[in-house]
Amino acid sequence: MNYLDQLDQMLDANFRIVSIETYDPERVANLFTQLSRFSNKAFYLWEDAEGLHRIGASHIKIPRTASARELLAHINSSKHFGVYILRDFNEWLNEEKSIKELLRIASGDINKVIVLLSDFIDLPQALKPFTLRSKHQMRQAG
Repeated sequence: MNYLDQLDQMLDANFRIVSIETYDPERVANLFTQLSRFSNKAFYLWEDAEGLHRIGASHIKIPRTASARELLAHINSSKHFGVYILRDFNEWLNEEKSIKELLRIASGDINKVIVLLSDFIDLPQALKPFTLRSKHQMRQAG
């Protein structure tokens, strides 16, 4: 089974939050870009201060998503399925408001998947029952 199939299976599992810890988050983000080309799912990528954009249309930023609070409010209010890849979101996992908003998304009526992608993720205890956790150590070339 290749990496793209593994990622797709993770997204199809019955978890609304997926955490992926890796030494090479850029490579995993690129795998999501590849996966989006062969999928009917809507993939979005968020990076701090840059905001949210749909993968494949990085030149079009989604308004009012630059901050973590705005982002989570946007995801929660969305009426459609989406896969939201949040790069380096650890700072906001310490805030009670962020945790409550993630819990609202994870238990909402509309199926959405939040992917937390970073080299290390300090997942709050409250989110663990809703989270599929994955740790990857990519092999070094050479």
